[in-house]
Amino acid sequence: MRIFAGLVAFVVLVPPFPGAQTAAEPLAVARILAAKYPAQPIMSYIPALSWSSSLRLSELTGEPEWRQRVEKDIEPFTSDPAKARAEPRRLTSLAGAFAFLDAWALTRSSAAQKAGMEVAPLMLPQSPDEVVRYATGWTDDMFMVSSVLSRIGSVEFSATVGKLLLTYAAKLQRPDGIFIHAVDGPHAWGRGNGFALLGVTEALTYLPAGWTDRGHVLDIYRKHVAALVQLQSDDGSWRQVVDEPTSYRELTVTAMTTAAMARGVRLGWIDRATYEPIINRGWSAVASRVNADGTVKDVCSGTGVGPTKEYYLNRPVVNGADDRGGAMALLAANEIETLRRAR
Repeated sequence: MRIFAGLVAFVVLVPPFPGAQTAAEPLAVARILAAKYPAQPIMSYIPALSWSSSLRLSELTGEPEWRQRVEKDIEPFTSDPAKARAEPRRLTSLAGAFAFLDAWALTRSSAAQKAGMEVAPLMLPQSPDEVVRYATGWTDDMFMVSSVLSRIGSVEFSATVGKLLLTYAAKLQRPDGIFIHAVDGPHAWGRGNGFALLGVTEALTYLPAGWTDRGHVLDIYRKHVAALVQLQSDDGSWRQVVDEPTSYRELTVTAMTTAAMARGVRLGWIDRATYEPIINRGWSAVASRVNADGTVKDVCSGTGVGPTKEYYLNRPVVNGADDRGGAMALLAANEIETLRRAR
């Protein structure tokens, strides 16, 4: 099992959050967010992003409280894996298992390992016609599946990840590198691009150097980030519809893109000199949307597929407490801190 491959754990003494005046510092932002999210510890990718990032924050700072909170939150699922497999099954729910795998990697909890390993096979295709089980055909699937199966890295799981990412990219990645949300939602939704980019990022992070599909997936990643660079707003953010200049600047796509680029620079997939200024502007845009009390700004609400651009442009915007926006900002904070230490 390849958990946290390529990621470096740092244990240092860092003083407590010193106040709002340092809120742009990644660890300061991360502490605020880890203390607040998730508010709803359910079986879903959303709290899993917070749990995984809080475990990582505990490693970065040497502060045990972040790990302890995660262990408490996930205990209902790790003590009874049937709760993690409960119907109705959706990829967005099953993806919560990646946090269990991270908990096993960092704490050696056999219960967390068992829960994660029982959920993962549920994503595997049941027939030659399936790419993955419970597929929606949306870019969301790229992250939901890759985040779990890539962490395990067996031959069957890595082959499924490769087939998924290549199949979806062939259908959804435009010639310019940007992703549409779905065949029946042919618009460049911001978070939809974030899901696609994080999906390939997770695979490149956790699957081994000899993974058969690595070269093709790395090409997808590089083509995507090169396209997104051209669409970054003047304040460092990306938009709700990334190629629509009148669309508002949205937090989750900005956090996901910044995190994926930061990891790509750190692990050598893209050039530091070219991308680090872009990443720094992206982080500034993320940090400016996190308030001192952990509430966030400019978060697109939950979104399914829509046939028109107006559907995406008119999705409700969350300004306040939000598990999804908080989790993705926390992911970005950790990646920025880790990149800065890697220098």
